[in-house]
Amino acid sequence: MIFGRVAGWLLIGLAVIMASADAVLALGPVEYAGIVTADVVTLLAGHTPDTADAGHALLDRLAAAILDMPAWIVVGLTGIALSVACRKRAKRYAFRR
Repeated sequence: MIFGRVAGWLLIGLAVIMASADAVLALGPVEYAGIVTADVVTLLAGHTPDTADAGHALLDRLAAAILDMPAWIVVGLTGIALSVACRKRAKRYAFRR
């Protein structure tokens, strides 16, 4: 559980850094081209993600929509989900008097 919380917080921090990088790119003198999730997946995997292998039209559209989103949104939501799923919960005693 501690690993999940630490990884979630690291992903949230990475999302903040990616969002600030996107802001710097947007304020720059050249045409704005944000950091897209497909670019990050390409950098990590070494090849372009292929969504045509799934065979389901709904899954293909969902994967394409996720890959077209800004990277900081996807990384941030993943970090928040991981932090919430691995949070420390209060102990409950069901049969306590």
